[in-house]
Amino acid sequence: MKLNQIDWGDDSAEKDRFLLNYFVESESFRRLTKKSKSLIIGRKGSGKSAIRRKLEEHFSKEEDTYIVNLSPKYTSIRNILNDQDITKNYGEEIFFQHTWLRQIMLDCLCKVGDDSKGKYIKDSIEFARSISIQLNRTSKDIVENIVEILNKIKVKAGKLGDLGLQLERELRNVADVDSLEFHTKKLSDDGAKFVILIDDLDLGWDNSDTANNLLLGLLSSINYLMALSQNIYCCIFLREDVYSILMNKTQHSDKYRNIERIRWQKDKLLEILNERIQFNRKQNNLSLAEHPFISVFPETVGTHNTINWLIDKTLSRPRELIQFSRFYSETVDDEFPNDQMLKECEYAYSIWKLDDLCSEFSNQYPGLNNIFSYWKTQFFRQKYHLKKEDVDNMLFQVLDDVHFDELWYKQIQSAADTDKLLNILYEIGFIGDFIQGGVGGNKIVYSFNEYHKPRFTEMQIHPCFRKAVSTVDRMKKK
Repeated sequence: MKLNQIDWGDDSAEKDRFLLNYFVESESFRRLTKKSKSLIIGRKGSGKSAIRRKLEEHFSKEEDTYIVNLSPKYTSIRNILNDQDITKNYGEEIFFQHTWLRQIMLDCLCKVGDDSKGKYIKDSIEFARSISIQLNRTSKDIVENIVEILNKIKVKAGKLGDLGLQLERELRNVADVDSLEFHTKKLSDDGAKFVILIDDLDLGWDNSDTANNLLLGLLSSINYLMALSQNIYCCIFLREDVYSILMNKTQHSDKYRNIERIRWQKDKLLEILNERIQFNRKQNNLSLAEHPFISVFPETVGTHNTINWLIDKTLSRPRELIQFSRFYSETVDDEFPNDQMLKECEYAYSIWKLDDLCSEFSNQYPGLNNIFSYWKTQFFRQKYHLKKEDVDNMLFQVLDDVHFDELWYKQIQSAADTDKLLNILYEIGFIGDFIQGGVGGNKIVYSFNEYHKPRFTEMQIHPCFRKAVSTVDRMKKK
């Protein structure tokens, strides 16, 4: 099999039809099968959606279990956030909490009503059947539910604040929460198990107050639902940066600290590649390789062990490793590994990864690409290991010469706050804090590795961005 025939799978877990054939079970996945955590946190590309799909398969095998997948569409979220009436008069956490409660419980009842077997309490099963028939076997879209609740509220009040002390009571009434809750709880108490998997919450999210209240309302609703019955399990998948922002916006962050943070070790990242290589061999009627990785990749790149070199060039996330592998294999029109091709594709991968980084943080820090474009041209052939005074001079130059109309940047620029800009570059993973000496010798800590308060005495640009910003091409033996 020629290496350019390898299909590494789709970048999107939802679109990868073979994902479950080569899914690698991590410790995070195994803990989640025990329903011990309800918040799964990870950076973009860390495998959140892949875990969601595997959990769906896992729980669907359990008797009397109903899987509810809730993934709001981009257009639905944007319609909510672009509605001026919602933004000005209704965009509070408590309003969204009740719209989510209504949405989730309707979805649960529709699942039971569409697939009832007559095992549960008669009144509740009939109620679920009627809901299912009424809504044509599927719950309404989140936008439809919000509009329905809004219209009912407007009969009583012009805006949310006008409801005064009766606010929560009125929201429960207009959202039919009491009725939906009664039947959902009856069904679950009688043995129906509900697994609610909620993903893609960053689609359309723009870091506005309304967007953050929309998600905080969801967090409140799942806490409420899981307290109703031990047979209701909610699992929310959130990007790590979005989660951090939400925790800074709520007074109840202590309720959401028991999280599953997705982290990948080298052996599991290697296993991800091995499983996909072996799957491709089976698909092409070839025997399984004794050492799948080195059947595709050279054992070394320069003086580096290849798997270590590859992982160094990523942010330790599956999607990036797979993308790098795709860049490489598509260039090799041969059956044998090619170290030269692997090295040559690093530039294309680095450009892709820098663009991906700007996209990942486009809501918090729009316009980042302007800074990196300048960096590449003005700091051409700059070393990647930098001292604080070097970085300060570079960032002063950026703030003097780079201009774009975004509030976050203009505030930094007007204050000439290089430390603030430096912290942002650390936060997004562009640079790491170099720590010299101590037990274990020198090390570089990146924001995605662990909690760490950087000292910034010395720092390094992450290996995956060095080609994209034209640093000195130098490989040191490790």
